[in-house]
Amino acid sequence: MQGSGSIRVEGARQNNLQNLTFDLPLGKFHVLTGPSGSGKSSLAFDTLYAEGQRRYAETFSPYTRQFLERMDRPRVDRVEGIPPAIALGQSNPVRSSRSTVGTVTEIADHLKLLFPRLAELTCPDCSQPIRPWTPHSILADLIAQHPEEEAWFLFRIPFPRKTPADEVAAFLARQGFRRVFLGGHPHRLDEVPGLEALARALKDTPKEKNLLLHVIQDRLALSRSGQARLVEALTSCLRFGKGVVAVARVAAPANPRLYSDRYFCPRDGRDFHDPVPALFSFNHPQGACPACRGFGRVIEIDESLALPDRHLTLAGGVVKPWQTASFEECQQDLERACRKHRIPLETPFKDLTPEQQRFVIEGEGGTTRDLQELWDSGDWYGVRGFFRWLETKTYKMHVRILLARYRAYRPCPECGGRRYRPETTYWRLSGLNLPEINALPLSRLSELFARIKTKDPSAQTPLENIRKRI
Repeated sequence: MQGSGSIRVEGARQNNLQNLTFDLPLGKFHVLTGPSGSGKSSLAFDTLYAEGQRRYAETFSPYTRQFLERMDRPRVDRVEGIPPAIALGQSNPVRSSRSTVGTVTEIADHLKLLFPRLAELTCPDCSQPIRPWTPHSILADLIAQHPEEEAWFLFRIPFPRKTPADEVAAFLARQGFRRVFLGGHPHRLDEVPGLEALARALKDTPKEKNLLLHVIQDRLALSRSGQARLVEALTSCLRFGKGVVAVARVAAPANPRLYSDRYFCPRDGRDFHDPVPALFSFNHPQGACPACRGFGRVIEIDESLALPDRHLTLAGGVVKPWQTASFEECQQDLERACRKHRIPLETPFKDLTPEQQRFVIEGEGGTTRDLQELWDSGDWYGVRGFFRWLETKTYKMHVRILLARYRAYRPCPECGGRRYRPETTYWRLSGLNLPEINALPLSRLSELFARIKTKDPSAQTPLENIRKRI
């Protein structure tokens, strides 16, 4: 950019400026640098910007000037050639320790709106896609895959193992159903062979389990000409089966297809959260990892700080916080417990066996036993037990200060630092879950969202906003 004159400043004395006179060419980038207190802000903001803004404001009417920012005239002899000025102040957009590049740029906000609309749910147990079905969508799927084939329409009812077969038959008969599906074959419960097959199925059910009995609602051909009756059969199965319907083809009855009208895996009996925006935000309890509450890290006692020099012996003070008068009783408890269990006190801690080291740190019974129980029984509470006890006294300032010396941040053991609860990671967009998308470099992130196409109008706005911010 070619220069177009210059700004002439004479006798600038604002704040700590010492009668400064200079020419500043226009149309160029200028950088002010120097140590703190050298007058950079006084020159840039309090002199140049203040005079430029003041002169610009004077071009407006008195009525308009009352709505503009008023700046004092800088302490300067003369300023010539200065144009209207705009100042961009420095600000820190990071609001909390939860903030990330995604939250500061608002990409995370638009992602949590996009995921409920475009992401797909996969069951973590059977790896099958999960979606809510309606009678019409079930019918369309069946006709597309097996047109004109005959099929049994079934719903499942659980019965306890010890339920007599005649009671099951009587219960179903009162509802108007007399046929069931057992071992891939239909059976009538108003006939002896059917009752006997049901009795065997109940007897063979594992203990403490229920028999999921498939009750036959109808047998129909998968044809569009009979669509009304097919939809009626599916609606009835969903109602009696509490949202789950099974369809067994007559040609291959052994493996019926299962459908549900909610986010539920009928193969594993597992329910899932509905895809609401809160599920895809680590700043909301519904989406945040319950262990770290969405921070991605937890603060724990760091053994390397509590036992900094493992060349020391147990008697020589390897446990650092117990080498003061306040906690010398803990050192005595340690030595007493080690003598009882024949753990050498004069051997460097690093040379003790892993079991002996674990005993010193974890105590008797590990970290699961109640502290009061350990204390009352006289058993060894361990280094971790000592810190667990301290954490019950954090209402005391000196205890909080002491704990701070031996704590350290670590990645959350539950989410691995990904911040989200497990249910959030079951949802995938273009094959990636939300933590995996957050970990992508910007170049790959841009490519990913450039490939995503959708006809859903409610997804267009968040998708475009994500692309612009990337």
